[in-house]
Amino acid sequence: MDEPMVGTLLRHWRSRLTLTALGLPPRTRRAGVTQADIAAAAGCSLRTYAGIENGYTRPSTELLDTLGDVLHLSTDERHTLWRAAVGAARPAGAFATGHDSGLARIVDALPYPAYVTDAAWHVLAANRGVAQWFVDFGAMPPTDRNIGKWIFGHPHTRHVFVRWERFADEFVARVRALSAALGSVATFDDWLAGMRAYPDFEARWTADPLVNIDPPTARRYFREPGSPLTSPGVPLDMVILSPMGPEDGRRLVVFEYPDGYQPELSDLPADQLCPVCTTRSTR
Repeated sequence: MDEPMVGTLLRHWRSRLTLTALGLPPRTRRAGVTQADIAAAAGCSLRTYAGIENGYTRPSTELLDTLGDVLHLSTDERHTLWRAAVGAARPAGAFATGHDSGLARIVDALPYPAYVTDAAWHVLAANRGVAQWFVDFGAMPPTDRNIGKWIFGHPHTRHVFVRWERFADEFVARVRALSAALGSVATFDDWLAGMRAYPDFEARWTADPLVNIDPPTARRYFREPGSPLTSPGVPLDMVILSPMGPEDGRRLVVFEYPDGYQPELSDLPADQLCPVCTTRSTR
């Protein structure tokens, strides 16, 4: 607990609050909201609240949420109070799913495969490099534009990843870590329930509880579009950038080429060049 920070924050937020906002009548002898007023509104003793504001009492998470309501804190302020008081992020109650024009422009401008997803890995933007190396998400129905569904439901993923099993393990481990951080968010829970319908996902989800937090950069090997399964692949650095706000959740993922490497790419989507996929489609 960062006692000075917690006290500074609470005193500032108390000072900007009005008696009217607390449902109290104006006072003739003194102005302003007191510690006793906040304690009464939060349903705790004056001693407890004063101890929190003065830095010698650690609040419960339940009381932190109550204080957030009483003090009329914004989402960002609530997260800041949690971090200062308990040293951890407040579980997110939702996540952003909207298109961000700035992120989309970055994706389109990059010379590498790049995409943007929300917290549940729904693809919000993807550039031409993604279609050339992996799959053309733009050609899919909107409900299918999802990295998880692609990894576990699209046969070409087992051809483009040199080690699909490792990538699948890591993906499920990331989902498990994010699920714990989000708490209960209906849209994420619905997506997770759908993912558990994939046998390969479910087997990993119910196996050893591996947990993996997205690293800034991870090197993974991918087969060049059109190359056979005997290809050793190209080392691409998967760079993941996520926002600071836990209730945003959107992530930018870029696959950087090795120094000096310049692929010769077709305009066709990767799965239409894959010798395994095309052979199966003509049977």
